[in-house]
Amino acid sequence: MSTQDFMWLALGIAALITAGGLAYLCIRVGIFVDKRQSTMERVERLLDGLQAPVTQTLEHVNGVAGNVDAMVGRVDRVTQSIEKGASGLAKAADKAQSAVSPTVANVVGLVAGISQGAQQFFRTRRGNGASTD
Repeated sequence: MSTQDFMWLALGIAALITAGGLAYLCIRVGIFVDKRQSTMERVERLLDGLQAPVTQTLEHVNGVAGNVDAMVGRVDRVTQSIEKGASGLAKAADKAQSAVSPTVANVVGLVAGISQGAQQFFRTRRGNGASTD
């Protein structure tokens, strides 16, 4: 055998090894794609199984949100009613104060006048235990 024969033999073995490596690589890629497909099918089944509970949960949350919204509306109406009542009460208190204030001032003036008159009366009467003023 000559060196040229060894070279051709080495090239043939290298080509055979390369072809075997490429065949192995293609087989592994095929297995990966097949497993990926079956994995994606399992994921789709899981997602289909989760769809109904998630949909029910979202519907429940939507119902709760609607109830909370209705409750907030009721609380708002109650608050407005309380504000109107408080406003009416404040107006009534202002009217009562404006009606009573002159009367109280008159009574205070009358009491002050009576007190002043009594002081003058008892000061002028010296013989009845009058003050030394």
